[in-house]
Amino acid sequence: MIESGIQKKEILYPAEIVYKAVFRNTPYIHDTIKNVIHEHGINVVVTAKESSGGKFISYTITAVFHSEEDLNASCTKIAMLEGFMSMF
Repeated sequence: MIESGIQKKEILYPAEIVYKAVFRNTPYIHDTIKNVIHEHGINVVVTAKESSGGKFISYTITAVFHSEEDLNASCTKIAMLEGFMSMF
C-alpha cells in the first residue's frame, strides 16, 4: 500500500512502480542500484540526472515488482547505500 495523505492506495501486484532516489554523486551507484533490484529477479531501468553543480544525482527507477515485499526490500537496500539522501 502507498499512503497518500490520509488515504491508502491499494496496489495490485505485479505492478510497474516508478520512484526516485537522490544520492551524493559517487561512482558505481547506478550499477549498484540495478544489482540490488536484480537480486529479486526483477528487470529494472535506471536513468540518472546530475544536479547543476554535479554534487548530487537523482536516479529514476522503473521496475515491475511482483509483491509489496519485493518493493519494500529493494527500497530498504537502496536507502542503505553509501551517499543516499532521499527517496520519493
